[in-house]
Amino acid sequence: MQNFQEFAPGTTAIVVGVQLPEDNPAIVADDLAELVALLSTLGIPVAGRIVQKRSKLSPSCMLGTGKVEELRDLARSCGARLVVVDRPLSPPQIRNLEEITGCQVTDRSGVILDIFARHARTNEAKTQVEIARLEYLLPRLSGAWTHLHRQRGGGVASRGMGEKQIEVDRRRARERIARLKAQLKNIAREKATQRKSRRNELKVALVGYTNSGKTTVMNALTHAKFQAKNALFVTLDANVRVLDPATRPKILLSDTVGFIRNLPHSLIESFKSTLEEVIDADLLLHVVDLSHPNYQAQMDATRKVLREIGADEVPVITVFNKIDSVEDKFLPRIMRGAHPRSIAISALNDEDIVRLRDHVYAVFADAFICADVEIPAEKVDVIRLMFNSCMVLASDYATEGVARFHIQGPEAAIARLKPHVVKTWHPEPRGRKNHAKIGSI
Repeated sequence: MQNFQEFAPGTTAIVVGVQLPEDNPAIVADDLAELVALLSTLGIPVAGRIVQKRSKLSPSCMLGTGKVEELRDLARSCGARLVVVDRPLSPPQIRNLEEITGCQVTDRSGVILDIFARHARTNEAKTQVEIARLEYLLPRLSGAWTHLHRQRGGGVASRGMGEKQIEVDRRRARERIARLKAQLKNIAREKATQRKSRRNELKVALVGYTNSGKTTVMNALTHAKFQAKNALFVTLDANVRVLDPATRPKILLSDTVGFIRNLPHSLIESFKSTLEEVIDADLLLHVVDLSHPNYQAQMDATRKVLREIGADEVPVITVFNKIDSVEDKFLPRIMRGAHPRSIAISALNDEDIVRLRDHVYAVFADAFICADVEIPAEKVDVIRLMFNSCMVLASDYATEGVARFHIQGPEAAIARLKPHVVKTWHPEPRGRKNHAKIGSI
């Protein structure tokens, strides 16, 4: 199949937006600015912007005739070779715009897919991205051969050659997609086995809009050293680490791929195995860049994706991040009031990270139960399991051959010790500040 490299190095672009009557002008402008940032991630400078207000989208070119001619003239005057439209384009719309402007034409999804392709590092991420790109390109293959048709003078022979090649490409693409999906199923089974081994652990997943600071929060909470850049879609794989300093029971934290408005559906489908970390979590930390002018729209976009993947029922703490960059110093307090299950932090502030860590632990500790257990001293594996999964508040080795413990932990962890449990009870409610610190070692 033809090598479909999305964008050549040194390309200059023009971005295009369309505002319909029901659209918020501020959101349209922000979407276009975000598209410029996406292209910047690919190293593509933007030479111009065009926005047209329309009552409805043109089925032939998205834009009206006059605006398409304006786009053509702008591309010629600034030497742009790429036109990117901030709405999904149909194959005929792409072909028509390319014919008129003489530029390569793509949409937001094409840009996002190219970023994912460049940032994919692991075999799983590369497989997921390739499936998504092929499914995106499959209905658009017919446009890839219009160039051949023009180069050969538009004759019947060249048209026939192109049509035959389109069918070959489509068949190869479908075959490749089938093979990749089979590979991804095997990878998903391996990942499911890994998750099964962690089923008795407390699991927290970081979610949020791309570039909201999730990886910086991850590094701060776990002392990991994952790459954190001021760029879009740096993290594509789910990274899992233990909350540090350690707690009893242990809490696992995972960093996941960032979300974005109008995320291509093929990407959501392809990345479902990676996003299982979110679905299987006991708690989500929704990281929000409070310094972004349209943080509310970004929050809405994240919630939309969570609904699409079936994770909207998982408990959530909203983490308003980057408060050190917020101009309105009252905003963090206002947002905490509007969102009771929230915390405002700067991921670069050590004291804020301690507060966040304690806040996370408190959510779990509120559901812990207490138990008195008696375990034969020779059952070392059971005692080790208890220490790994529960807080040991008191111990007594005075009775020969029997170890007695007063413990606190998740109900599931206590249940695994059932043969040795003497009694259980729910602890007295504590103040959140003190309660949050229980279990730190």
